[in-house]
Amino acid sequence: MKITSVRSATAFSVTVLLLTLLANLSGSMNLVAISQLAPMITVLLMLIFISGRKDSLRSSGLGTFGGLRWYFAAILSIVPIGIGFLAAWAFGIVQLPSAEFLSQGTARFTVSEYAWYITKSSWAPQMLISMLIFSFGEEIGWRGYLQPKLTEAYGIRKSILITAAVWACFHYPFYLNQYNTDGNVWINLVLFTVMIFPLSVFMGWVRWRSRSIWPVVVIHMVINLSRSWLEQLFFDKASGWSYVAGESGVITIAVWAACAAVIWVKLGKSTWAKKASGKLSEVNAG
Repeated sequence: MKITSVRSATAFSVTVLLLTLLANLSGSMNLVAISQLAPMITVLLMLIFISGRKDSLRSSGLGTFGGLRWYFAAILSIVPIGIGFLAAWAFGIVQLPSAEFLSQGTARFTVSEYAWYITKSSWAPQMLISMLIFSFGEEIGWRGYLQPKLTEAYGIRKSILITAAVWACFHYPFYLNQYNTDGNVWINLVLFTVMIFPLSVFMGWVRWRSRSIWPVVVIHMVINLSRSWLEQLFFDKASGWSYVAGESGVITIAVWAACAAVIWVKLGKSTWAKKASGKLSEVNAG
């Protein structure tokens, strides 16, 4: 069946959101876990049933590695969450477990031994592989399929915003299924939605400039791993800590927003330059 890029993007979005909602309503934790791969599953369905398979694969960024600088940018994606936790630590909102508390456990760690153990286990090869798979399972949908389709129709800036909106909606059923156990679910939902947009500007820009899906897969992986690592490392947390630190705390959001503001201006200049270049070419051709 041959349809336009907008209809392809719409069909993808509706399908992935429906699959995720049904999985979260099923009551089966296995289905909930598998539904994190719903974007990849939906892409496969689109490739099977919708025409333009070659174009979709070509625009997915699967066959392009991207420059090393984009992987450096991916590693730096740990910074916003890291700043959030450091600020929360400074204000006493989160704390490392005390030496007295650790001495009472069967392992009898010192604080430094505990920190090393958590770090080593959080970044172990099996964790890296597992998170890489799930990060790919999402990103092949968001920035491998959806964003390129939308960019073709609306340009890069609008495509980033629409992708962010769909990505946020994808997570809502998980939040209602206790994705975050700290604080009020509705406050967390609002904070998460606000965070998704500047993060999507960063990731969408990396995807667009690198022409590869792999750097954004690494970004997704690094963010999820660093969040899990720091949540375990700072064992003692005050109620409502996630409003400040974590993946969607206000400090994390502020850092992403500052980064996104710079990128957004650059995207506007790039878009304007391309339009101006196109008009100049038309004049010269005439």
